[in-house]
Amino acid sequence: MVIAQDAQGAEVAKPWAEEAGGMYRALLDQHNQIGKAYSLKFLPVAIILDEAGRLVRPVGSVNIVDEEFLADLTLWAETNTLPERWLGTKETEIRPMTEDEREAAVTELKEAFKLDPQNWLIRKQLWAIETPEVSYEGDVYYGWQKEQISREDAVLQAD
Repeated sequence: MVIAQDAQGAEVAKPWAEEAGGMYRALLDQHNQIGKAYSLKFLPVAIILDEAGRLVRPVGSVNIVDEEFLADLTLWAETNTLPERWLGTKETEIRPMTEDEREAAVTELKEAFKLDPQNWLIRKQLWAIETPEVSYEGDVYYGWQKEQISREDAVLQAD
């Protein structure tokens, strides 16, 4: 199953799920309940559970076109064998971005935001990188988010 988290609703997420061509169910988590339950702060992320609902791989980033990840996923799905990388080795641990990675991510997210300014997840990911103190410390600061949206929208209108 795939879970799409998009505050804009099913009509926005559905084309992405259809384009992926998966032969599985897709759940829309419009209110980020799964994200809240697992304290997710980034996308894309994989939460891989066995048939009993047990986590079999540390929650972490995922790239389905990555050959190693796809091989690990196939091994587990076809043989029920846990790949060694899923057993908590350094390859599956989340590490901080380097400064070069951070700059590249900000550049890509800003370009994505210009192309799809209504995409809430793009905004949130950009905010998380540029202002981690607002994104990760304590409760969600909705007042700051509203102010930031107004600032961003003003910049878009000026362009």
